[in-house]
Order: sequence, then structure tokens, then C-alpha cells
Amino acid sequence: MSELDDGTGERVAGDRLVRALLAVWARIRARFAVDTRSLAAFRIGLGVTLLVDLLGRGRHIRTFYTDSGVYPLAAYESTYPQYTGLSIHALSGEVWLQQLLFSIAGIVAVAFAVGYRSRLTGAASLGLLLSLHARTPTVLNGGDRLLAVLLLVALLAPIGERWSVDALRRGSARRRIASFGTAAVLCQPLVVFATNAALKHRGDRWYAGEALGIALENDLMTVGLGNHLADYPTLVTGLTYAWVTLLAGSVLFLLVPVGRLRTAAALGYMGAFVGMALTMTVGLFPLVLTVALLPFLAAPFWDRVARYVPRSWLDRLPIALPRRLGRPPLERRLLAAAETRGYGEFAASTRAAARSLLAVAGALAVVWMVAYGAADATAFELPEPVDDDRLDQQRWGLYAPDPSTGYSWYVVEADLGGEAVVADLPGTADSFDRPPDVAATHPTFRYRKHMAQVRSAGEDADTPETVAVAYAAWACRQVAAARGETPTELTVYQHYQQIPVDSSAGDAAGAQHRDLVIERGCGG
Repeated sequence: MSELDDGTGERVAGDRLVRALLAVWARIRARFAVDTRSLAAFRIGLGVTLLVDLLGRGRHIRTFYTDSGVYPLAAYESTYPQYTGLSIHALSGEVWLQQLLFSIAGIVAVAFAVGYRSRLTGAASLGLLLSLHARTPTVLNGGDRLLAVLLLVALLAPIGERWSVDALRRGSARRRIASFGTAAVLCQPLVVFATNAALKHRGDRWYAGEALGIALENDLMTVGLGNHLADYPTLVTGLTYAWVTLLAGSVLFLLVPVGRLRTAAALGYMGAFVGMALTMTVGLFPLVLTVALLPFLAAPFWDRVARYVPRSWLDRLPIALPRRLGRPPLERRLLAAAETRGYGEFAASTRAAARSLLAVAGALAVVWMVAYGAADATAFELPEPVDDDRLDQQRWGLYAPDPSTGYSWYVVEADLGGEAVVADLPGTADSFDRPPDVAATHPTFRYRKHMAQVRSAGEDADTPETVAVAYAAWACRQVAAARGETPTELTVYQHYQQIPVDSSAGDAAGAQHRDLVIERGCGG
């Protein structure tokens, strides 16, 4: 450096570097910023999904959640030890308790949807949902797990910021928020898509354009429009490639763009989920995935919607709010009182601590979902201290690595006074002939899930034989009630249909066989 150089050049270079880093950070932050109207829609969507789930389960509440059903408390207490003691639904096997808890869960879900104490009612909804899952784990699929994970992640974001009772009581609302909480909300569906794409890559069918055609041949899973799509193989091949492209490119399509491009991508994915609901019976998955993408809707979308809603009913809600609900929440009143009495520093530090705690929780949530998702999709092994089944909730293997090349239906045969009769029970066929629509033998997908557990009971180390014993006892009671006579013996058969996916497979292609699942007496 010369004597005339006073370091100005270094300062200028340093300033440029800082400005460049700030510009990069601003772009990264913009990718994780969410319009608060989208967060509000996300909260409402989760609340509606909870209600849909409760209504669907409530139709079969006696079958799956009481002692008179397929999974009584005796089975709950002797199977799946990881769930034992975690369910308040297991306090009694009587139907009245289940009806009470279902009603409470519905009320709390409505409160969550309208944004009354959003985090508190969201946490209560999550607790009741996990209790319900623990009560009868035999009827769960990945959509149930995703709903619980989304509820957990939602609690880390300001989901009550707009379109909520909380916002009305607060009297103000931000338009856009970027935080670790919003990053977690945006990352969760991306982890689902990316890990599922990686798992599908392990198979042979998806990236060859064959998988969707095989999946549509599965009469157990195919419904509605799916029963007709198989007649258009070229279209099905194109849809297969389109689906794996959406999965593998989810980060590029959803996270990288902003504004209208992000909204267009999100709406495209939602259209795919509508197609899934119209073609396959996969439970809550299409609805939950659609809700998961609501935070990707950018401000231009809501501005366009607002043109058709000049004045939302939410703008008039304060008039209808009871006076007590219109007051600020208790914790805000306490902090305000502390400030007026000279404890402003304490109030400020309490607010800062709460914000910091949420930021740390949001950051940990992002690490959790990415780490466990990567561990499931790759050969990466998690450190033993955190390798726990309760934390390992990022397994998203829907139709991966390849769709199943066969499907099953079940027949229950009862011995009544020496005569063998086929019992007409929900979840089973009414004759030994192949049903015209195998999917229609199950009133809901939960019967299909439970029957799969009954079939594997005793064979699979994860499914105790008690599950099959409890089902047989229930089936005996159902036949006795319908026929007025208790069967002396009950037999459950599984009919397995091979899907002809390869003409070179010879006689095995399209083959069908029958296996014995249960053979038990009904006495005692």
C-alpha cells in the first residue's frame, strides 16, 4: 500500500461484498416468505381436513374404536407397545367415550379453523389426532401421518395472523412473513415429493413410464375415473412421466420461483392431486397434499380473488364477536399490564424469548424433516441417539419403489349347523367369485388397511397375532347377530390376483390363488 492509500479501496470492496451478500440473503428470504392469507388458508384447510377425517371415522366408530369392534382394548394393550399408554381414547372401550372425544375434537377443529387461539387449539387438535392414531394404528396410512406432521409444523408459523379471531382481537395483521416457521411449512411438502421421487428411482417401473398403468390395473385401489384411464395407454404413459417429473422437480418448480410462477406451479400440483382423488382410493392423501401447498399461493392470487369479494365476511366479524372474545388474549393483557406498571423490560424480553423459541423450533423442524427424509431415501444412517421410531416420521413411500403387481380381497366363511355360508361383512366379498369391483368391498380405505394387518398377523413381526384373533371374534359376533345363530367355526380366506404386467411371465401373469388367513372356533 502506498503512503497515499488510506484504505478507501478496501472499504469500498468490503461494502460491495456486504451488499452482494445482503442481495443474496434477500433472494433466499423471498423464497421462504409466505403471504399471510396463504397461511390463513393453510390453517382453515387443516381444520377442514380434521373435520373430514372425524366424519369419515365417525361412520365406523363402533367397528374400530370400541370393545365391540375389530380392535378392542384387549388388543390395544397387547399389540404395538410403542402406542400403549399414549391414547386417551383407550381409557374406555365404550362407545360413549369415543363419541364424546370425537365431538370435542370436532369443536376444537372448528375453533382452530376460525383462528381462535390458533396455536392452542392447533396443539389440542394435534394431541387428539395422535391419540386417535394410537388407539387403532391398524387403520392408518401415510396420509394420516402427513396430516399430523403438517399440524405440528403449522404451529411453528403465525397461522393466526389473518382471517382469524386472533387477528381481530389483536387489531392488526402483517401481509407477508418470512421465518424459520414459514420455511418449515414450505419445506415439508417438498421433502414428501423429493423423497418419494428418490424412492421411485430405486424401482424399474416409474422412470420407464409403466408404473401408473400397473397401478390402475390394481382393482383394489382404483376407483372412478381410474377404471377408464387404462383404456388409453399412451395417455397413461404420459401421465406417469408427468407425475415423476413433478415429484423430482418439486424444489425447482415450487421453491425457486416467486409470485405468479410459484402460484401457477402450486395450482398445477393441486390439479394432479384432484386427479389422484378421482382415480385412486388412497385416503386423506389428496386432500392433505392439496392443503400442504396452500402456503405456496402468492399475493397476486389473493389479490385477484379479492376482486370478486369486495368485502369479506371477516371484515364484519368484529360486530358479531361477543365482547369477551373481542378482548385481547390474556397473555397480551398481562404483558400490557406489566408495561404500564414499569416492567417494560420484562415484557419486551418475554416477547423476544417467545420469538426466539419459535425461530429455534422452526430451524430444528427443517433439520428434522430434511435429515429423516434423506435417511429414508438414501443409505444415510442417522446417529443412534436420534434414531427413534417416534421421530422417524418422514417416510413417504406411496407406490414406491414400484406399484404392487397384485391385489387381494377377502371372503369370510362361517359354519352354521354344518352348513358353510359366506358372511356378508364390511371389508369382505359376499361370495367366492371375484367381485365386479374389488375396491367396493371396502366401505372405506380403513377397512382395507385393517384387513391387510389381519392377513399379515403372526407372519410379520410388526403385526401380532392378536390382531387376527380380535378380528375373528368380531366376525363371529357379526355373523351371530345377522343369522341369529353363533357359528361353530369361522374361516377367512385371502384371494390374491396377480396383475399381468409382463407377457413374458407365462402362466404367472394374471394368476389367482386363495390362501387361508384365519380358521378359528367361535365358542367361548
